Amino acid sequence: MEPIYHTNLEIPIISLLNGIILIIGFYFFGKNLQKTLKISSIVKEISQNDYQNILIAIIFSSIILYPICLFFESSSYILRFFSYGVYIFGFINIIFLAKEFFLKKNINFFFHKDLNYILFILIFIGLLLLSFAPVTNADSLDYHLFTAKYLIKNGMFPEYLTNFHSSYLSGSGEMFIALGLLIGSEQFGSILQFSGLISLIGVLKKYKSPYFFYLLIISSPVLIFFISSAKPQLFTICSSAFAFCLIFFSNFNKTRTMTINDFKKIFLVSIILISSITVKFSFILSCAILLLILLLKYLSLKKIITVLFIIFLTYCLVVFPSIIWKYTTYSGNFFELFYGPFSTERYGLDSFKHYLIKLSEANVLWFILPTSFGNFTHSLGFGSICIFYLYQLRFIKNTLNLISILILFFLISYVFGQFTARFFLEPYMWIILYLARNHKLIRINVFHEFFYRVQSVIFFGIVLYGISNLTIGVVNSDLRERVLEKNAMGYTFFKWVNNELKNFNSPIISFQRSISLSKNFPISRDHLFYVNLSKPEAKDYIYEIKRINPKFLVFSSGGTSYKKYIGCTTGLYSHKKDAFSIAVRNPLNKNNEKFDIYIYKLDASLMPKCINPNRVDTYSRQ
Repeated sequence: MEPIYHTNLEIPIISLLNGIILIIGFYFFGKNLQKTLKISSIVKEISQNDYQNILIAIIFSSIILYPICLFFESSSYILRFFSYGVYIFGFINIIFLAKEFFLKKNINFFFHKDLNYILFILIFIGLLLLSFAPVTNADSLDYHLFTAKYLIKNGMFPEYLTNFHSSYLSGSGEMFIALGLLIGSEQFGSILQFSGLISLIGVLKKYKSPYFFYLLIISSPVLIFFISSAKPQLFTICSSAFAFCLIFFSNFNKTRTMTINDFKKIFLVSIILISSITVKFSFILSCAILLLILLLKYLSLKKIITVLFIIFLTYCLVVFPSIIWKYTTYSGNFFELFYGPFSTERYGLDSFKHYLIKLSEANVLWFILPTSFGNFTHSLGFGSICIFYLYQLRFIKNTLNLISILILFFLISYVFGQFTARFFLEPYMWIILYLARNHKLIRINVFHEFFYRVQSVIFFGIVLYGISNLTIGVVNSDLRERVLEKNAMGYTFFKWVNNELKNFNSPIISFQRSISLSKNFPISRDHLFYVNLSKPEAKDYIYEIKRINPKFLVFSSGGTSYKKYIGCTTGLYSHKKDAFSIAVRNPLNKNNEKFDIYIYKLDASLMPKCINPNRVDTYSRQ
C-alpha cells in the first residue's frame, strides 16, 4: 500500500487543481458523448444539457470500466491510461470552459433581490469549497480509499474474507476515487459528489423554478456529511433523481410503434438506474420502484415486453458481471446475489448483513429535526415538510404515482433497509423536483419558507466552519498536517505506526479502522465483530490470516478486540503512551481522552490454538 497520505504530493493545492482539471475533463467528455450518442434532445426535455455532462460521462465510463476492473489484472494500467486521457482533455478545455462561463449574460451572483437566491449562491459556493478539503471522513479513510488504493496497486478489487467492508461492499464508486488518486488528487471523490447537485440544478433551471426550490435541494443538512467525504453516494442519489425526472417529466410516445428516441430514452433511464446498484447495492430499491413506474408508462403488451427486454439487457450488461465475479471469488448461493450485496452462506456474513440492515439512527423525527444539534448533519431538515404540498397537486395523475412510490419506499426501507436520514435523501429529492416542476400550481407557506431560511443560515454557518476547519488544509503541507491530525480518524495513529514499521513490508492486523492510511498491508478487525474465531466454522478466516502471515498486531488502549489475538503475540515491539486522541470533525463531539498505541510481534503459525475463546469483540467505531 502507498504510505500516508494518499497522493504523495508535497503541495496540497496541486492535488486540488488536479481534481478540478479531471472533473472538467469529464464535463467535456460528457458533452461530446451527448452529441455522439445523439441523446441531447432527450436530456433537453427535462434539463439544460450542459448541466448533465458530468453525469453522462461518469455513467457511461462506469459501465465500460467496472467489468474491466473486475476481471482483468491489467485494469490498473487501463485506469491510469483513462485518467490521464480525461485529465489531458480537461486541461486542454479549461480555456473553453472559462470562455463559456464569462460569455454568459447577467452574471450577478450577489446583486439580487431574492433572498433565497442569495442564500443559494452562498451555500453553493460554500459546499464547493467544502468538497475541496482533504479527506477526513472515517468511512472514506476506512474501506472507500483502501479499495481505491488496492485497485491501483493490484489491478483488482480486494478479495479478502477478513476485510468485510472493502471486500463485500465496494463497487464502481471506488473506481472513480482511484481515477482521482492516479492523477494525484485525493479530493476528486468529494468533488464528484458535489457535481451531482449540478445535475439537479439543471432540471430546476429548465422549469424556471423559484429559488426556494434551489435552496431546498442544496441545503438539506445531510448534504454536509456527503460532500465532506469521498463516499460515492450523493452523486448516485442525484443521478437517480435525474432518472426520476426523465420518467415523470419527459414525453413518452403514445402511438403503437416505438421510435428510436423512445428506445434511447428507455435505455438511458435503465442504464442510470441499474448502474447505481454497482455503486451501492441498496440503490436496488429505488431502481426497482422507478423502473416499475417506467413500465406503467406503456399500456400495450408489446411495448411492455420491449421495455422489459431493454431493462434485462441493461442489467446483464451492467450488473451481471459483478454477480459472476462475486460468485467465482467467494462462491456461496448464486441466486442470493440477485437480491443481496453478497451471499450469506459463509459463516459470519449473515451477522454482517443483519448489522447493515438494522443500522438506524433514531425515529421518524429526524426527517425534520436532528436528535441533537451535534447530529444536525444526520437529518433531512425542514424541507421534509414539503411532502404536504403534494396535497395541492392531488388532481395531477403523476402525484398519485409519486405518493405510491414514496409509501412503498418508506415501508420497504423500514422493514429491510437502513432507517437513516441519508437513506431517505433520494425520495426527498424526488419530492422537491416534482414540486419544482409544478411550482405554478402550489403555494408555499410563508412560515415554512421563513423557518427554512433560518435553517439555511445555520447550514451555511456549519459549512463555513467546515471550510475554515477542513478546506484550509489544501493551502500548504503544514496546514494539511494540522487538519488531518485534528480531524482525520486514525491519522496520528498510523503516522506513528508507519514510522515505527518503516523498515518492514510485512502485513499487520490493525485494530484501527482507517486502514487506508497504513503503509503495511492491513488485515481489518472487521471479521471479529461477526465471526467467533473459536468455532470450527471460522476455519476459512484463520487459514486466510495464516496465508497472509501478518508479523505485527497494532492497536490502541481504547478497545478490547485486540485481546482475541494477544495470545498469538511473541512480545512487545513498540509502545507510545498518550499518543493520540480520537479525531472527530464535529466540534460538539470532541473528546480529549488520550490513548496509548501498542505494536506487538505476531506469530500467525500459532493460530488457531492461541486465539482467545472468550467474547471480547464488542463493536467500536474507532
